[in-house]
Amino acid sequence: MEPESNSLAAPRPQRTRARSRAWVTALVGIGLAWSPMWLPEVLRAAGADPRLPLAAIGLAGPAASIFWNWLATALVLAWVFGVERSQLSSLRIVRPTGKDLEWALIFFGGAMAWSWLAQLIRPQTAPDSGSATIAALPVLTVVAMILTAAICEEILFRGYPLERLTQLTGRRWVAVATTLPFFVVPHLFTFGPEWLLYHASGTVAIYVLYLWRRNLVACMVLHAAINAPILIPTVAAHLG
Repeated sequence: MEPESNSLAAPRPQRTRARSRAWVTALVGIGLAWSPMWLPEVLRAAGADPRLPLAAIGLAGPAASIFWNWLATALVLAWVFGVERSQLSSLRIVRPTGKDLEWALIFFGGAMAWSWLAQLIRPQTAPDSGSATIAALPVLTVVAMILTAAICEEILFRGYPLERLTQLTGRRWVAVATTLPFFVVPHLFTFGPEWLLYHASGTVAIYVLYLWRRNLVACMVLHAAINAPILIPTVAAHLG
């Protein structure tokens, strides 16, 4: 009977090792996804300041996010395909249905309605410094930033970390609570605390749409629509 009991006990350490590997794989992937938050600082500390070469190709200041977000997205996709041996569908990148896009439009309307109402309740006397800096950039650069944020940030902050942490913890709320601060805090540093009142409704809308419809492409569409109004002061500044 002893050999049988040993054979029955054997799978447990194997499962433990497999789960540990899954955690390590996911955490490395999340580290790659959030590399725009730490990699530039690491490079500067190492004496390889990336700001000058990026500025030389027109990606100075906020526009540098175009480079860092696409680099992180490329690293994550390479990790998903090459290491995890998984597919885009594991990030919920699947063809959206008509209902998915319809709800993206509805949530966009809701987010814009909240921003409008917040402006009525507490009018914003001047644009925040982050929005003013972006609006001063060339129009095509701002368009590239909008599309980059919509595609890359959905992969880096929703599709990859939410799916992996949900798989590992079995609780979607844990995944949201763990990742949400890493998306919100950089926006607060860029746009100031008033961003929570005027624009955080867009973040809420994206998370609700993702958790309900589970379609990252629809979230990309919603994300792009929410960010698109920055083009109004951008175009106005250049026409003026």
